[in-house]
Amino acid sequence: MLSRTAENLYWTARYIERADSIARLLEVAYRIHLIPNTSEGYLNEWESILSAAGIKESYLNNYKEISKNKIEYFLLFDPNNSSSVKACIESARNNLKMVRTAVTLEVWNTVNTWYHEIDKYDTEKYDTKNLPMTLDWIKKQVNLIKGTINNTQLMNDGFDFIYLGIFYERADFTARIIDVKYYILLPSSSYVGTQVDNFQWSIMLRSVSAYRGFKWAYGNSQIDYTKIIDFLILSELCPRSIFYALDKIQHHLGRLTKFYKSDNKAHRNIKAIHKGLIDSSADEIIEFGLHEFLTKFIDDMSTTYSDLEEVYFLGIDK
Repeated sequence: MLSRTAENLYWTARYIERADSIARLLEVAYRIHLIPNTSEGYLNEWESILSAAGIKESYLNNYKEISKNKIEYFLLFDPNNSSSVKACIESARNNLKMVRTAVTLEVWNTVNTWYHEIDKYDTEKYDTKNLPMTLDWIKKQVNLIKGTINNTQLMNDGFDFIYLGIFYERADFTARIIDVKYYILLPSSSYVGTQVDNFQWSIMLRSVSAYRGFKWAYGNSQIDYTKIIDFLILSELCPRSIFYALDKIQHHLGRLTKFYKSDNKAHRNIKAIHKGLIDSSADEIIEFGLHEFLTKFIDDMSTTYSDLEEVYFLGIDK
């Protein structure tokens, strides 16, 4: 496969997954927004999702105040935000348009149809009162696209690049959304373990469609910090966990090394990060510092993407 084709497939999938991630971040803010603030106050939940997505500075360059309605528009439709849901779908379509012969007609049609639907959604249908319905619609469209890929796409090297894009983005998002909850939303460490803390964790679990899975894994025991770390970082059964995403990345990179009959530093470095998680426990992560652990993980994954880019998209290193 041409390196340009591989790169376009990777970024198509990553942008599609990012649209889903932005919708889930908005869902966290919306649900926590419904909880009354205490007299001490919490850091603004709407501001926190801008920090999590890494676009707070961009937002403040366009809007001078933190506003729920403005943040909704900025994250969903604003043309000045390259990470808005609308921009993600446009970028996914543009990448896919250049490699239409590398995907099935069904995959192209699902992406292209959603692009045209969302192009008119902001002016014709969107109302801030309907945010939950809008977010559900976005998540359903993403699931439709991924289901179409699974059921129609040939499982060749192109399939691997698509799923590398999905799981790179998911690993990054899960790390960021845990960090939002733990490091940004609570005003101080004294709130850890309180009713508010546990309620925020339950909201976050729901936002990543993992609440029922958590209950299946731990029964009806109380949601707490240590179990959340174990489930969303280290669980091999939770499809939204960091470990699960890394496991899939390693799997698809492994398939590519066999397909191209050559191992490379991208695969080796992912295996090292994966092994590090296998050897870790929730207690060790807590002792190290959750925020520090997640920050290091995000930085490490950024480095492995550079490795992936050099090996498969630029062809300049092995």
